Amino acid sequence: MSKRIIQSVLSVSVLASMMSMAFAAQNEQEQAEQTLEKPAEPVKLETIFVTAEEQVKQSLGVSVITKEDLEKLPVRNDISDYVRRMPGVNLTGNSATGQRGNNRQIDIRGMGPENTLILVDGKPINSRNSVRYGWKGERDTRGDSNWVPAEAIESIEVLRGPAAARYGSGAAGGVVNIITKKVTNETHGSVEFYTSQPEDSKEGSSNRVGFNVSGPLIKDVLSYRLYGNYNKTEADDVDINKSIGSTAAGREGVKNKDISGRLAWQATDQQTVLLDISSSKQGNIYSGDSQLNANAEADAILSQLIGKETNTMYRDSYALTHEGDWSWGKSKLVAQYDKTHNKRLPEGLAGSVEGKINNLDDKATSRLETLRFNGEANIPFEYYLPQVLTVGTEWVEDRFKDNVSTTQGKDSSGSGYGDQLAKGDRSKMESRIASAYIEDNLKVTDSTDVVLGLRFDDHSKSGSNWSPSLNITQKLNDYFTLKGGVAKAYKAPNMYQNAEGYLLSTNGNGCPANIESRCLLQGNGDLKPETSVNKELGIQFQKDIVNASLTWFRNDYKDKIVAGTHVVGTVDGSSTNANTGAVTNTKWNILRWENTPKALIQGFEGSLGLDFGDIRWTNNFTYMMDSKDKQTGNPLSLVPIYTINSIFD
Repeated sequence: MSKRIIQSVLSVSVLASMMSMAFAAQNEQEQAEQTLEKPAEPVKLETIFVTAEEQVKQSLGVSVITKEDLEKLPVRNDISDYVRRMPGVNLTGNSATGQRGNNRQIDIRGMGPENTLILVDGKPINSRNSVRYGWKGERDTRGDSNWVPAEAIESIEVLRGPAAARYGSGAAGGVVNIITKKVTNETHGSVEFYTSQPEDSKEGSSNRVGFNVSGPLIKDVLSYRLYGNYNKTEADDVDINKSIGSTAAGREGVKNKDISGRLAWQATDQQTVLLDISSSKQGNIYSGDSQLNANAEADAILSQLIGKETNTMYRDSYALTHEGDWSWGKSKLVAQYDKTHNKRLPEGLAGSVEGKINNLDDKATSRLETLRFNGEANIPFEYYLPQVLTVGTEWVEDRFKDNVSTTQGKDSSGSGYGDQLAKGDRSKMESRIASAYIEDNLKVTDSTDVVLGLRFDDHSKSGSNWSPSLNITQKLNDYFTLKGGVAKAYKAPNMYQNAEGYLLSTNGNGCPANIESRCLLQGNGDLKPETSVNKELGIQFQKDIVNASLTWFRNDYKDKIVAGTHVVGTVDGSSTNANTGAVTNTKWNILRWENTPKALIQGFEGSLGLDFGDIRWTNNFTYMMDSKDKQTGNPLSLVPIYTINSIFD
C-alpha cells in the first residue's frame, strides 16, 4: 500500500462455497445459499500518512546505513568509520589548517565538522562544544559520533544539503542521526566481541565487548532496554610517520565506557512515554600530537605523556519523551538534559605554545550543561490537496564554565589586562536559542510531491534568522525520478566566539601580515549567525537490479566566523615583577572574531548499486569542484577533490 495521505475504505466480499455431497440434507444446502447471498461487512483500513520529515528523507542527499551493513563491515571504534563511505562525507580536522588532524571528525560536503550535527534518536549531541576553540578554528576532539556502540544501533541516517536544514543551528553541512534499537515485547539479549589486529604493528589495535538486552517488565505495558560497552583502541606508535621524514603524530587512541537504559511505558493505546538515561566516559591515549609543534618526542613534557590519558570526557544524558497517536494526527514532546565534564591537562593560550600541554599533573575540568525542550505535531488533512502539516517549537539553553581557557590576561595575582576587556567572571558562558518551525508535505499529483518549510531561530547574542526550504520529487516515468531542493541553513556563533572574556594572544608571528607584533584575539558578542543557501538537483534511475543516481549540489556560504584581521583597539598589558618591582610595558593590538563575506561549496555526487539477490555491489563517488573562501581563496576544509567508495557483499 502506498504510504500517502489517502483515506481508504475497502469493501471486501468474501465468497465461500461448499459443494454438497450427494447425501447432504436439503436444509444444509439452503443455509449455504443464504451464506453466499449475505454481503460481507466493509473493512476500514488504517490510514498511513507521510510527514514532511519522512518525505524529505527520500531526497538524493540522504543515505541510510542499516544494522546489517554494520554487521557485515564492522567499525573499529567509531561509527564515523562507516559514515565516511557515504557520498559527500569525509573525515577531517576541525579546521582547514591540518592542525589536530589525528583527531578527525565527520565533514559533510566540505562544510567542516562544526557544520555537521550529530543526533541520537533525533536528539542533538553537543559535548564537543566543551573543547576549547582555537585561533584557526581547531578543537582537540574526536567529535560526538562515538557515544553509541555499533551493536546498539538499528540504523544511521546521513542527511546532506537541503534535507538537513530543518534541524536548525549546526546542520548547514548535514546531519548524522544515530537510531538505536527499540525496546521489545519479548526478552532478547546478546553479547558481542570484536577485535581488529592491524598487519602493521605500528598501527593501534582495537578490542570491544558489549551487551544488549531488551524485554517486557509488564507484558504489553512496560518494557526496557539496556546496553553497555567497553572499547579500547590503542594509539599508533609515536614514530609511525618517521619513514616518510615526518614527526607528525599518528592516530590517537581512545577508551570508551558506555551504559544506557530505556523504559517504554504504553500508557494507553494512543500514548507512549519513553525515559532514556545514559552515562559515558571517553579517554584518549596520547600519541604525541600538539597543535603547532609536531615533534613531541623532543619536548620534555610531551615525551612523558605518550601512551597516557591526557583528556577525559564524561557525558550524562537524561531524556523524557511523550508520543501520541491521535485521531487528528501525531504529537511528540521531548525534554532533554545533557551534562558534559571535560577533564584535561591545561594547554597554552599564546603564540607558538597555543594548544600545547604545559602541565603533567594538574587536570582541570570544564562543565557544559544543555537543556532542551521540543514539541511537534503532524496533522494530516485535505484542502484542495492531500497534505500533512508539521508545526513545532524548540528551546535550547547552554551553560558553560571553563576556568582554564579563560585565563589569558591574568597575572599571578589573578588580575591583569583581561579585566579591562571583560567584567565579571570570565569563565562563565551561556547561550539560548528559541525556535519555531512549520512544514507542509503536499501530494500535488500521483507523481509529484512538494515539501515547503519555514524555520525561525532567535539566538540570545546573534539575534534572529528565518530559514525557508523547498524540496520537490517528480516521478518522470516508471524508472526515472527527478529530485531537487533549496534551503537556507543556519549556525549560531559558538560560545567561545561570543565570549568577550575568551582571549588568545601572539607576540607577532601569528599576527595578520598588516600588524607587526602583539595581537590579542577577543570574543565578540555582536557576531551575525553563519548562513548558507544550499541547493541540490539530481536524477535517480531504478529498474530491476539497478539503482543509480547523479546529484549536483551547491552551498553559498555567508558570514562564516573567523579570527579578525582588523585592529579594533589596544589594551595596556603592563605588568610588575613581584620580586624586583620592575615594570614591563606592553601594549596589545585587539582583534575580534568577525564574519567573512562569502564562501562557495560546489560539486557532484553519484551512486550505482547492483543487487543480484545474494550478492550486492554498491558504489558512490564525490567530486568537489569548489571549496573556498571567496575573499581569501583559502579552502573551507581539507577534503579530497575526488572520493570513490565501493562495497561488494
